[in-house]
Amino acid sequence: MRLLSQVNLNSLKIVESAARHRNFTRAGEEQFITASAVSQRVKSLEDQLRFKIFQRGGNAVSLTPEGETYVSRVREALERIVAASMEATGQSQAHVLKISVLPTFATRWLFPRLPLFQRQYPEIEMRVSTSYATNEFATSEFDLEIRYGDGNFPDLAADLLFKEDLTPVCSKKLFHEILGGKPVSKVTPDDLRYFTLLHSDTCTQNWQSWLGFAGASSVLGEAKSIYFDSCMMSYEAANAGMGFAVANRAYMASDIRAERLVAPFAVHHPNTAGWYFVSPVTAPYTRKVELFKQWIMAEAALTQCQLDAEIASGPVLRQAMA
Repeated sequence: MRLLSQVNLNSLKIVESAARHRNFTRAGEEQFITASAVSQRVKSLEDQLRFKIFQRGGNAVSLTPEGETYVSRVREALERIVAASMEATGQSQAHVLKISVLPTFATRWLFPRLPLFQRQYPEIEMRVSTSYATNEFATSEFDLEIRYGDGNFPDLAADLLFKEDLTPVCSKKLFHEILGGKPVSKVTPDDLRYFTLLHSDTCTQNWQSWLGFAGASSVLGEAKSIYFDSCMMSYEAANAGMGFAVANRAYMASDIRAERLVAPFAVHHPNTAGWYFVSPVTAPYTRKVELFKQWIMAEAALTQCQLDAEIASGPVLRQAMA
């Protein structure tokens, strides 16, 4: 057996990559070597350590109990090496905030407000990733995520930003084209049968949920439908006059206030799910995370207050459509 002091740093990087992907082929692609070369590096390291790091099974591999412990320590060591190198070259990441956000939340709510945070804390460099997938904090580079759900995220700290509140919206022009001069006070959810309903593959139950809540479930079988691959696209289609989208009020509030869209129905369907600020429960907050949390929680509270006030004064808002 070769001395453990001769362990190759590159081999450790390859093993960490294979453990993260649970696949030698993907690890090879990441490290720019073949899957066979990954396997050889792993085998050589296992011979040195005298225990198996991986259980092989077809294309997929899994860590042995000893491998789990070993890779965890290797990952920590590699992160310290990278941090030390960046600090030595003046590239410390202490000021870089890395967040993962749902695409529609980012586009419709976060991005219009983010310049306020940047102006308030110019020393914090933002790196924003948009994805519908959730990440494992232990193996990802993110400091925090904005997730949608019921708040039950095992082993993670979750703080509610605001809950979902569904309401149908369409362009003011389309509304009057279809219903003419019908008084707004006489418009009911059943009138949606005359419009095209804009659906989303990522929010498949929203129309069914809202129409059921409004007592107009039969509309689903009578109205025309168009399907989009995201909520964001259905909202843009509503703005373009293609039909009615059922949307979270927090996402569409600015369009409604500017009268680009109208929300004609007094029925507001509060959902039990919502958007949460999520972070590792074991990791102490750094200054950058704490500042961002304080800021986004305050912005979310302001949004909720505005929505509550607008819902309470619904009849006044709807007069603008007449």
